[in-house]
Formats: sequence, structure tokens, C-alpha cells
Amino acid sequence: MNGIGAVLTAVAGIVLLTTKFLAGAWIVVILVPLLMLLFSRIERYYTLVGEKLSLDGTPPQPTRTRSLVVVPLGGVDAVAVSAVNAAYTLGDEVVVVAVFDDQAKADAMRAGWAQWNPGARLDIIDSPEHSLVRPVVHYVERISRDDRQVTVLIPQLEPMHDRYRILHNQRGLLMAGLLSSRTDVIVCLLKLRLDL
Repeated sequence: MNGIGAVLTAVAGIVLLTTKFLAGAWIVVILVPLLMLLFSRIERYYTLVGEKLSLDGTPPQPTRTRSLVVVPLGGVDAVAVSAVNAAYTLGDEVVVVAVFDDQAKADAMRAGWAQWNPGARLDIIDSPEHSLVRPVVHYVERISRDDRQVTVLIPQLEPMHDRYRILHNQRGLLMAGLLSSRTDVIVCLLKLRLDL
């Protein structure tokens, strides 16, 4: 009885699919198997991720590594104060990197830094091609060859109104995107609220 029912159901399904194929039955024939294939691939991916993340037994104790925090800044201001304070909470050593195309601006930064003296090293990069992002990325690539953990803390201004958001943070987002592709560098965004 079950066999006869299955055969009749299969014949009715084939007749229905062939006669109504162009009227929308193609969705059932093509789309449903594709969705089933997609879902099985997603399940297999999550299974592989779970296997890679699983630990056998008790995990080892965390090891403390030397850490360096790089903070790209353009001057000694309220952003610098917040960024350097946050950088000291993230690592043992803090280096502030400033990029200038004008020697007078670089000298003014050195003077302001010497007067403030927050304890962090200041490295000034000369960039005659008026680029900020590329010199900082090259700097981070050069210093990340050591055995220490490198974190780049990029300060971001967050205006109160969304209409001003496009006027800020474009270089910081580009720098974060370029640096986040490296596996040996941690990129952090420090959001600073701006009351405008």
C-alpha cells in the first residue's frame, strides 16, 4: 500500500512539474536543490570552524609578550591626550608617529611634544608626496618584524550629528583597512566624541 502510494505521488509530481515548469515549477526544481547545497556548505563550514577552535583538555596558560602601541597623530591636542592615555592601557611601549610634508610643522610638533613630554617616543616621518596613510603603513610593517605584539591605535572623531561624519575619519578608516589585512598587527579604533 505504501509502495503504491509512493509511486502514484512520484508520477503526480513528475506530471505536475513538467506541465507547470514554465509557470513557476522551475523554482522548485532548480532553486530548492541549490538552497539545500548552500545550507549544507554553510553547515560544513561551521563544523570546520568549530573543530579548529576546539581545544583538547585544559588550555595552556596565557603568555605575556612584549607589546608596542603605535598611535598616528598630527599634533599635540585633546585627541593626542586621549589617544596616548588609551595607548598606555594597551601596551608596554607607546610610539607616536606623525607624518609631515613641511619641516616647520614637524618642528612645531617636536616642540609641542617636548613641552608636553607624556613619556611616549615621537617618530616623525617626512612625506614629500603629501601622503599620510602609506608612510604610517610602511612604518608599522617595518617595526612589526620584531617578536613583540604591535597594536595600532587610530583615533577617530565622532561628531554628535551624522551629517558631519563624512567630514572626519576618512584617512583613519583607510589606514585601518590596510593594516587589518596583516595578521601580526592589531588595529584598534579610538572613538572620541566631538560636541558639534
